[in-house]
Amino acid sequence: MSIRLGALDIVVVIIYLALVITLGTMVKRKAARNIGSYFLGERQLPWWALAMSGSSSYFDITGTMWIVSLFVVMGLKGFWVQWIWGFIIPVFYMAYMGKWIRRSGVMTGAEWMETRFGSGKAGELARASYTLYAVLTITAFLAYGATGMGKFGAVFLPFNEHTCAALILGITGVYVVAGGFHGVVLVEIFQTIVLTAGAILIAWLGFSQVTPEALQAKVPAEWGSIAPQWRFDYLSGTEYQLFGALLLVWVAKGMLLSLSGPEQLYDFQRFLAAKNPREAAKLGALWGVIHTVRWPMAMALAVMGIVGLAEQGDPETVLPAVIQNMLPAGVRGVVLAALLSGFLATFNSTVNGGASYIVKDIYQKYLHPSATQRQLIVASYASSALLIVLGVLVGFASSSINQMFTWIMGTLGAGVLLPNVLRWYWWRMNGWGYAIGTLTGMALSLVQALTPQISALPLYVTFPAIALGVLCVSVITTLVTEPTDRATLIEFYRKVRPWGFWGPVAREAGPAPAQAGMDWLTIVTGIPWLVAMYLLPVYVVLHRYVEAATAGVLVAGLSIALYFVWYRKLENE
Repeated sequence: MSIRLGALDIVVVIIYLALVITLGTMVKRKAARNIGSYFLGERQLPWWALAMSGSSSYFDITGTMWIVSLFVVMGLKGFWVQWIWGFIIPVFYMAYMGKWIRRSGVMTGAEWMETRFGSGKAGELARASYTLYAVLTITAFLAYGATGMGKFGAVFLPFNEHTCAALILGITGVYVVAGGFHGVVLVEIFQTIVLTAGAILIAWLGFSQVTPEALQAKVPAEWGSIAPQWRFDYLSGTEYQLFGALLLVWVAKGMLLSLSGPEQLYDFQRFLAAKNPREAAKLGALWGVIHTVRWPMAMALAVMGIVGLAEQGDPETVLPAVIQNMLPAGVRGVVLAALLSGFLATFNSTVNGGASYIVKDIYQKYLHPSATQRQLIVASYASSALLIVLGVLVGFASSSINQMFTWIMGTLGAGVLLPNVLRWYWWRMNGWGYAIGTLTGMALSLVQALTPQISALPLYVTFPAIALGVLCVSVITTLVTEPTDRATLIEFYRKVRPWGFWGPVAREAGPAPAQAGMDWLTIVTGIPWLVAMYLLPVYVVLHRYVEAATAGVLVAGLSIALYFVWYRKLENE
């Protein structure tokens, strides 16, 4: 395949990549001070910068290609699939989870395990199991990103998908390794600006180029309705035919994920890096707001593909095909830079977050406890590079974005989901229960992936089977082993101030501020607020102004409500 980018497009992309690499490496000296600087920016970064970084790290090309393909295939009902990755989780971050994470004061999610389960054998095993899960998940996410980048790059470059993935990840890996968390956040501020401008440009192109009449002539009647339905007859033979059963799994997974704290393991890093719990809550709210531009961009790409392209054999390639075939020179380069911003933001965060687990929870914890700061920084460089190589190699084994994402978020996620929920809200949950439960879940998810007969089963069979099996293992193991020592539980309760089933510990620790009621009021108000905010510009792209106006009224009214039930009550910590 010959290169099909115009000279102007190539210039735009080269300038963009040069700026990104320059920004990422210019803070190399600051990142190399110590691992607190390399992985958390010494907790001195402003909350709005962390919010921009976190939100853009969700905005990857691979995920956007997947979302576009869902909109192409099932229209607005594709929004329901987004529950699988907990797209409402910013509401939980702003309500209470961001504060809980920041109050713990640790460096990684695995290190957090010892503050919850103690430093004895149970706590050590919980920390080790979480570290294993972190490395497995982050490697899988990098492979998922490599799969998408391969498909994306092969449309524009004269190489096959695997070569494109290795080339793009290898070049951009330079500044991720060198710049640490300072470099990640600095680059992602720039990337968020580029990404937002590009997303608005794409949304405008979709709005201006595709009329409602042209779209209606190409799609089934139910394509434009967001109302769920039990079956999709026109999708017979696909995994989405029994849509209602999958929807129940997606919503259950999204709610449990939101209750469990970050499953995207670099999310923990953003909230731990905040200056204080109040700023952690504010960055959670802004995180969700910034992410709004993703949805009209994805819908615009979908409708341009439906109307303007010949039928695509692989809906996951609609996004690059629209860019290649339907955008003018110059604009194509700007859009490519914007989409590269999304990919690089996710890639940066995944590598830096994954390296923090390898260095802090494996190298320093077990291999070299007396390592100097210089040795830890070198280990950080090596760990970052290792993760990039592993991600590319594992990505070579997969050809489907949907397959990778469903396994990571549905099957692997099911294996750790309920232990992650119980650790926050049930005082009796101990390190043994957490570790044995999550190890069982990881083993079951790998069996599912490697056994053709089981991997062929739909998600509405495998998800509840794995999740309920892990729940039973976790609870039984917890109840037949000794509780976490009371001093650790009291210290955790006083520091983090969780709510839930903490009665015996709360009585010994002394009264804590009653927050559960207000937190849930924020959640009940915040979920429709966030969903309406995401739908509003999508309806504008589709020229559906009545629905857009309704969503706008909801956003305005619920914003006022959130000011009183959430913002005015934020603790000034």
